Amino acid sequence: MNKKAKITLSLFLLSIVYMLFFMHPTIWRDESFTMALISHNYGNIIRLDALDVHPPLYYILLKFFLNITTFWTTSLFTKVIFARLFSYLLAIGTFVVLSKTVKNMGAPGGNAIQWAGFFLAPSVMRYSTQLRMYALAALLLALLFNQLQHYDNSHKVGHIFLSVLFASLASYTHYFAAIAAGWLLLLYFIKFQFNKYDGHTIIRAIEIFLIMFTPWGVVAFLQMNRISSNYWIPAVSWDTVRGNFINLFTDVFGSDTSQWYAIALIAIAIYPIIWAYRNMSDKFKSALTILLSVYVLTTISGIIISLLLRPIYIARYAYPIYSLLIFFIMVIVSNMSKKPVNHLSNTFSVSLLFSALVVIIGINVGFLGSNQFMNYDLPTASLASSVQDYQENTNQVININSKQNVNTIIEKMVYIKYMNKQVKINNFNTGHVTGSDNQALFNGVFDNVIVNNK
Repeated sequence: MNKKAKITLSLFLLSIVYMLFFMHPTIWRDESFTMALISHNYGNIIRLDALDVHPPLYYILLKFFLNITTFWTTSLFTKVIFARLFSYLLAIGTFVVLSKTVKNMGAPGGNAIQWAGFFLAPSVMRYSTQLRMYALAALLLALLFNQLQHYDNSHKVGHIFLSVLFASLASYTHYFAAIAAGWLLLLYFIKFQFNKYDGHTIIRAIEIFLIMFTPWGVVAFLQMNRISSNYWIPAVSWDTVRGNFINLFTDVFGSDTSQWYAIALIAIAIYPIIWAYRNMSDKFKSALTILLSVYVLTTISGIIISLLLRPIYIARYAYPIYSLLIFFIMVIVSNMSKKPVNHLSNTFSVSLLFSALVVIIGINVGFLGSNQFMNYDLPTASLASSVQDYQENTNQVININSKQNVNTIIEKMVYIKYMNKQVKINNFNTGHVTGSDNQALFNGVFDNVIVNNK
């Protein structure tokens, strides 16, 4: 095995080891909400989710997956690990779909450098193992993108209607995945018009996409109106606008450090993007332009909606389209490493790029990996001890101290719920769970919790 192969294998193995840091049974507040919601039957999941701010598809599919894979146990420890595995499998699916897509553009796809670059990149592993809907939304956008590319190559109408199906499923997963899907459809329609393809088919497809979303669209409108003025997302400012564009490019938390880290990574990524426009195939360049445009347009859409209605957008809502964009950047980097260079200056610039990427991504991996270990992996022992105490407690009602960390409180509520026991807590703000004063949502999802606020 030569030196380059050893480095590639090492990066691949590092990405697998890195993933293990995220496979913990401890859960933060949004993940606790997920596990509490899917403890209900399918009908109640849809009914209760209508009181929240997200569509229900992810919760329904996660419950179905856990019913199949964890039917043999009632342990929430096990269910949480399998739920994380569900997200990770979806992320692998995204990688596979995108690999096949770029191969049709004349670029090599699916190699170890791309795998490691993708899963070690900022935000990707975080959302690829989280008990939230972002990994599913990313896969559905990848499938939509894949089918639009297939139509671009073959002009077969079936690909357009599969595109509509995946776009509709994305819209039932996350509302800003729906917006990203809409922008993808619109930009490809414009491209097809320039290429003088039959525009009627994709116009019909966009109409069908809108019609398919209409049943839940009524619910979405009610959800929007239900968001109260004290909802947790901050008002639009220059700081939030900047964060909306760059926060996904960093896992290095802390306002100033995070901002400069993200800017540094974006600056480094500019060179491979320019290189791609000079060296990659026309199809690849066209697709890259569309993905860059959709990322920017999705973010701008979120900011405009927040200005016109109320603040409802944060950076992670663009993760599905971000994941496609990051994959493309890693394909470019991989291609740069394989393409022969004839000038010393080119060799030096590529080597410098690789060194900069290794350093900047290495910092990110080190920071987030240690953060996961300290805040989620190490506390597993304490959680296991608490869970054992609750199981051995003969009382059906467990009292929880409200002076603990909010994430810990909500985590314990869910674990006790899966023991079919009740929780009693004094002076607890349920808005920590729902993001606002949505008492009906809290009471419905956490139906085992009794809150006494004096």
